[in-house]
Amino acid sequence: MEFAALLERKKEAVVNAWFEQVMQTYAPDTAVFYQNQKDAFANPVGSTTKQALVKLFNALLDPQDNESLADLIDPLIRIRAVQNFTSSQAVGFVFLLKSIVRNLFQKNRKKLKVDELLEMESRIDGLALIGFDVFMACREKIYSLKTNTERDKIYKAFARAGLIKEVPADEPDPKFI
Repeated sequence: MEFAALLERKKEAVVNAWFEQVMQTYAPDTAVFYQNQKDAFANPVGSTTKQALVKLFNALLDPQDNESLADLIDPLIRIRAVQNFTSSQAVGFVFLLKSIVRNLFQKNRKKLKVDELLEMESRIDGLALIGFDVFMACREKIYSLKTNTERDKIYKAFARAGLIKEVPADEPDPKFI
């Protein structure tokens, strides 16, 4: 029995366990809401998380599918980046999958090879690194937007106070004459 085939057969149970563990990274009241509210419009975080985990797990089962991992993890990391998670908290959910996969392996270890488990764990580690890159890009964008907003506020305040004088583009600057 091949480990990938076992994971494929147990996909729904694995993804559900992973979703449960990801939800535990939130505050208890929030986690209950995210888990129980099935309406995607009322609960976009829970819905997006569940969909992303299903797609990520499918991609992890396909060793040829490395390019799409960044696109698949992006919505989930983007949500967590805006929610003020630290980098380890935002990406740490990926490693939760390892314990689920190990438990499944332990229950069937007489039929499986350790190499298959190690290969899956390596793919999970790679996904975490991709997730970290996505998280950093999201945070850089957030900080850039905050910086630009503050700069614009200061500029407008100086302009209202008369501390900034615009020099028309077609006139030479008097200090260079």
